[in-house]
Amino acid sequence: MATIDITPSPRVLRMLGQIDFQPWQCLAELVDNSIDAFIEQVSEGIPAINPRIDVQLPTESQLQSGEGVITIKDNASGMMPDDLKNAVRAGYSGNDPVEKMGLFGMGFNISTARMGRRTEVWTTMAEDPVWTGIIIDFDCLERQKTFQAPMETRKKSASEIAEGLHGTEIRITHLEADRVRPLTRGIGKRKTRDKLGKIYGRVMDRLGIDINYDGDRIAPYKHCAWDSTRSVETQAFGRVPTRLDIDVTLDPKRFCTTCWVWLQDGDDICPSCGLTENVIERERRLKGWIGIQRYFDKEHFGIDLIRNGRIIEELDKSFFTFIDDNSEKMLEYPIDATHWGGRIIGELEIDFVRVSHQKDAFDKLDPEWKKVVEIVRGKSPLQPKVAERMGLGRNESPLARLFAGYRKGYAGIKDLVPGLPDGSGLNAGLVKEYVEKFYSGDTAYQRDEKWYELVLQAEKGKRGYSAGAKDAAGDFPIAVQETTQEQPERPVGGPISEPEKATTPAPKNEAEMDNELSGPYSLNELPGDIIVKVEAYRHKKDINGKPFAIQPNGYEFRFDFNPQSAFFEEGMELPADCLLIDLAQHFLSLSGQSPRTHPVSSLCRILRGKYFPSTCGDLASSAAAASTMISELRRHFDDNLPDAAPIDAALIPSTQLDQINRSALKAEGLAPQDVAALIEDGKFSRFVASDFVIDLVRLWPGVATDGSFFSSPYASLPDDLKELTLNELSDALHDIHWLMDEAVSAVSKDAAWRLRYAKALASLKLLQFKRI
Repeated sequence: MATIDITPSPRVLRMLGQIDFQPWQCLAELVDNSIDAFIEQVSEGIPAINPRIDVQLPTESQLQSGEGVITIKDNASGMMPDDLKNAVRAGYSGNDPVEKMGLFGMGFNISTARMGRRTEVWTTMAEDPVWTGIIIDFDCLERQKTFQAPMETRKKSASEIAEGLHGTEIRITHLEADRVRPLTRGIGKRKTRDKLGKIYGRVMDRLGIDINYDGDRIAPYKHCAWDSTRSVETQAFGRVPTRLDIDVTLDPKRFCTTCWVWLQDGDDICPSCGLTENVIERERRLKGWIGIQRYFDKEHFGIDLIRNGRIIEELDKSFFTFIDDNSEKMLEYPIDATHWGGRIIGELEIDFVRVSHQKDAFDKLDPEWKKVVEIVRGKSPLQPKVAERMGLGRNESPLARLFAGYRKGYAGIKDLVPGLPDGSGLNAGLVKEYVEKFYSGDTAYQRDEKWYELVLQAEKGKRGYSAGAKDAAGDFPIAVQETTQEQPERPVGGPISEPEKATTPAPKNEAEMDNELSGPYSLNELPGDIIVKVEAYRHKKDINGKPFAIQPNGYEFRFDFNPQSAFFEEGMELPADCLLIDLAQHFLSLSGQSPRTHPVSSLCRILRGKYFPSTCGDLASSAAAASTMISELRRHFDDNLPDAAPIDAALIPSTQLDQINRSALKAEGLAPQDVAALIEDGKFSRFVASDFVIDLVRLWPGVATDGSFFSSPYASLPDDLKELTLNELSDALHDIHWLMDEAVSAVSKDAAWRLRYAKALASLKLLQFKRI
């Protein structure tokens, strides 16, 4: 029997200390090899017909009995015997380190060794009459104290010869059960399948490769991004679309294929090996896109960094931080809608930047990485005023353009943000449901029309089309006790109707369909996945002498109401409140559950949180929204108050001057004389206490009014109306400052607290409505 020498090459010695593959990484290393085989096949002009990779896993009983097998099989061209020998020799890599995935060679050995103690690799080409295989049995090799692994052949079956079978199969046995188990069961199996779909999605689409994971076809991951035809208008860049394609070819550079390093300009000899034989000139190309996600998220935003089709780093957020010449870091995104998170996403192929040995990160110290950063985000801050203050030029990079157009989170067309009928922003409830349906593959939610309907809905609300006491959704004031008890709260929105409902002819009784309350409702907290179709109709008169009436009929629910009834005109309740209570009761009846385990008041609260989230009176989210408003106003003054310079420091109370000096010293190490210059130049707003932001509006109202931050008019008003405008803004700002500063920490949330809380919520709603 022939044997081959699998003694590791010296390069292994400097890598062993860095290897600690996760189970999914072990599997990915082997999938990399199969994908590399397809890449090489296509590069040689041989079409890959129905390319396929199958991963087969053991059952739990097979793992426990020691009979488990992991198999990775592809239908690529297969390997010659010499190629097979090199493929299993640790540290050897015949791969092009820039064009292929499996660039470190020994990934095969580390991965297979971590998953099991015995590995068989079998390969065959279409014209071969046999399969050629190598068996690596670590237990046997250790007993024999040898690195000679047996090389074997087995005949192809008649059917395999007839169909010209080709490809490679890896079988791993004597499995390490604890390491393998996360791949084979429960949430670990699902996460691994999703992970493979994420990291290989781009190359799967490009080469048309099917990857099957234990019988399940892996779906290539897609970002939930706005269509590239959507756009917003900006003052700095004009129209900015939701997707910006990037395709930049850098000057070619010399590269050592042995040491995998780029040479400096003018060098002909590799600085690592001192040789010239393997130095070639290599193209460097940055290609991909950055764009806008249809929703905000605290974690799920950022840019996927890709090497040859495989994602190395998911949702990288390093582009959002500016690093100056002194290595000082400044986070620039997200800094506005921080209570929601970010929504800038993208995919960038950067094949020319070094990666770690584990292929889980790019080398951010590599000079090539710095070139990528300069192209994508520029050399200066994304914030124009900050760049100007630092004496740096205007940033016109792709990321700066997206930042200018989509940094904020105000509902409507201007920022392309979904919202409720009252014009307030929406990032939960229906949006969350839409997102879940998008990622589950629901065809009705792959395109962005449903999201854009919510944008238009908010835009109409902001322009006043949905406001008024007679509207079914209603508006403020807020019922006091609803903020602390599980009573129905006053809604300001509703589910979006299907498009055809807008043209549904009104019944003969002159009733008109209410598109804000009509639509499908679901309640996942009850068994049965029940969906109820609601049709709500407005009437001009009471229904049989009553302000509203319901007609439950299985999975359909009709709600008729007279919004002008004295019941609604003179009371605090609105039609939507009545709908939610009766609809919750209907859900309970359909589910066959008991109110003992599912109280109607609780179900009503859940429905409100899903379809009317901004009216739930959630203290934490309301306080976060208030804090965001104050922070954005402070940042607005920091950017625009310099236009009102010189500033007279005498206008600022001594206590605030002390606060500014302390903050400036702590944050930036500024001495009092430096702070004095900042104040005169109007560049001190970032150092003031949060409550003094309100005083900034009173001292320099022109900076915050007339459409600069708030829509409230000011400059053209007579003096008495100017004072009225400032009082309105100041009172509302004091309310939301209380909401962010004191409301959450209050020990006693008594009736007085509830009254003030309701007033603060109304003030927050007012300021959000006035926010430009």
